[in-house]
Amino acid sequence: MNKKNNLIKKDNIPIPHSSRNVGMLGYSFVWVGIAVIIATFALGGDGVQTMKLGWVLLACLLANILLGFFISITGDIGIEHGINFPVYMRAPFGVIGSYIPMLVRAILGSFWFGIQTYFGALAINYIFLHFTGFDNWLVWYIVFTIAQVINTAMGFKAIERFSNIAAPCIIIISIWMYFNLEGVASAAGNNVWNTVLGSDDKGFIWNTFIVLFFVNMAFWSTAASDSQNLTRYVKTSQFEKKWLKRNKNTLLGHMVALPLTQSAMIVIGGVSMIAVNNWNPVEAIQTTATGFILIILLVMVVFAQWSTNAASNLLTPATVFAEVFPKLGYAGGVVLTAIVGSVIQPWALMEVLTDFLNIMSSVYSAIVGILFADYYLLRKRRMNIPELYKKEGQFAYAKGWNLAGIISLVIGMGVATLFSSYAFIVGFVASFIPYYYLGKYWWFKKYKQAEIEENYSDKYLGVTSGRDWVLDSERNEIVPSISGTPREHVVTGFDAISSGQGVKDF
Repeated sequence: MNKKNNLIKKDNIPIPHSSRNVGMLGYSFVWVGIAVIIATFALGGDGVQTMKLGWVLLACLLANILLGFFISITGDIGIEHGINFPVYMRAPFGVIGSYIPMLVRAILGSFWFGIQTYFGALAINYIFLHFTGFDNWLVWYIVFTIAQVINTAMGFKAIERFSNIAAPCIIIISIWMYFNLEGVASAAGNNVWNTVLGSDDKGFIWNTFIVLFFVNMAFWSTAASDSQNLTRYVKTSQFEKKWLKRNKNTLLGHMVALPLTQSAMIVIGGVSMIAVNNWNPVEAIQTTATGFILIILLVMVVFAQWSTNAASNLLTPATVFAEVFPKLGYAGGVVLTAIVGSVIQPWALMEVLTDFLNIMSSVYSAIVGILFADYYLLRKRRMNIPELYKKEGQFAYAKGWNLAGIISLVIGMGVATLFSSYAFIVGFVASFIPYYYLGKYWWFKKYKQAEIEENYSDKYLGVTSGRDWVLDSERNEIVPSISGTPREHVVTGFDAISSGQGVKDF
């Protein structure tokens, strides 16, 4: 019996194949909702100060297609094994060392939650000001925070259901805002696709293009490291060895929904700046719309902030806080994320947002490089999953620390910071190379890894070999379950801890 093992929690048990119920369309809607962040509008507004909108759009589109590929690459961890970001971090960083990247991710998510909730609260405040004369954005910030916390605490399926409502609204508001603002600009004699504000240069500006490209990648560098938190809920095929087919239900979200939505937002930010000299969509809507249409559009703005926060800025930090503070649980982690994001008042830092994003990108690009080397090159997608849930197991390393991962993280962050204009790519390469060589020729020689030592046996694969990882509730351990095992013998997913059923030996 091992009842005191706090590495096993209700919310971090692997999701079995049979419990993954989010389809391609639903997952794509989640990404439409995620991709609407206020800072994207600011990038569009900044971009048209020195470069035509078409080049601004191209920089955003290319960056997010490339980033969508990175998100899909790391997302295979969730598809294959059903585990989340905090659990996998134990492999490249150790059961104690994993707290470093996890806490950084949680704080960043809290930061974004505060920003998004602030802009949503402004929209709500304007609605009630219009109807009642009541003017207090802080009250609506608190109310909006509570609503988001309740929705997210109910789990990923509740988030997906809300996204199914929010995504069409986001598409509608995007179309309306573009044509309305384009009309305002045209009435003033400005062609939005041929206007550059504050500059006589109408051509291609390399410096602006490259900065926009990498800042756009910085926006979602977090998702490129922790996409397992979402992909582990997505339907996939068992016994599918081809990567594209196994991940097909996530690719539409990562490489189509994300790039197109993000690009639409950056275009609206640019058009808004040209039309009304303000990239902020809440203020732009108030400038260009009236009456019932204004209210509907502001409600859609609220939905956009809500859907982004739930899937990206609350769910992942909540899983991290629940991992670091076991007594909290997932719901408690959601509440703590909201509290942290509100106390630090990140909306006051919007003026230095680009610099902040580049710094954060250096952190997460380094993590993505380490994940790629660890999962694909060193372990070849095989994972000794049961050992991830043991304090003294394979991933305990040196008192809980994988020094190969920590050293590579420091190198990647340092180099990316020095070359901040190219932070994501530089950080990826600068961490990927040292981790691969340190892991292969030093650390994993010293601390043997079963999946490597056993010549990459397929018994360490998940859905590709028809294998789930489930909880043996009698021993409080994670064990393999081969497809076809009678269901009454298996305790899976979120029911595992509460069911009280055991898992027979395999």
